[in-house]
Amino acid sequence: MDTDGRQAEACTAAAALIVTFLVGAARRGLWLRSPGWPRAKKGAAVGGCQRHAQLPPQAEAADGDVLIHAGDFTQYGKEEHAHDFNQWLAEQPHRTKLVVLGNHENNSDWHKRAADVLSNATLLRQSAFDLQVPGSSPVRFFGTDFFWPCLGSNPYFDQIPAGTDVVIAHGPAKGCADGGRGCPALLKAVQNLQPELVISGHVHFARGAALLSGKSRSTVLVNAANCGSGKAERVLVSGPVVIDFDAAMPSVEVVELRAGP
Repeated sequence: MDTDGRQAEACTAAAALIVTFLVGAARRGLWLRSPGWPRAKKGAAVGGCQRHAQLPPQAEAADGDVLIHAGDFTQYGKEEHAHDFNQWLAEQPHRTKLVVLGNHENNSDWHKRAADVLSNATLLRQSAFDLQVPGSSPVRFFGTDFFWPCLGSNPYFDQIPAGTDVVIAHGPAKGCADGGRGCPALLKAVQNLQPELVISGHVHFARGAALLSGKSRSTVLVNAANCGSGKAERVLVSGPVVIDFDAAMPSVEVVELRAGP
């Protein structure tokens, strides 16, 4: 295999997640769509590939209005992968594109410039984004930086505002589609805040969804990892996760955990 082939194969594995999420009557993996918005065209959804033109068939995502990538869009934090991912983002039809950093990017020497590198998306780093939805209250997203699991509390999770609808964190919460490797501090924050939806990845073999019951409402937690595990850890084996999000009467339904071909 030539060098470019090895690089393309390796970086496709780094794409931990991509989801399309729909607001209102739409569906699919982490993009948002409300009944008042036009239907978006189908676009590819996969992160972390140095040669985005060489994406495999399973890189395709579904229709939607908001594209969310929850981190690890590079291989070992290589800046050239990030620029390639940014170019891929520019080619996607979604009106809103939200990204957080994974551990691969968080350890890079360019992470402080990440917002400039990812000029074709909104990078959330301990920050919020309010999505304006016609005929409904805004949907608030909050994206965290990457943190390894904390046994106690994490003061950075205390920065998530009350009333947040969707939390995007690269690592999953403990006990919630985490394969036994999730973060207790994130779980505590989710229990306190009770957002509608938490999106993560990181633990590839734990791809799936969980429901966490709270005092006033339940939270859907999705591990949308696209890559496999073991020998397939650096290979895309799954497509995006499909989610319906009703912004008028907040409710979340995991429509599909799409498998690869």
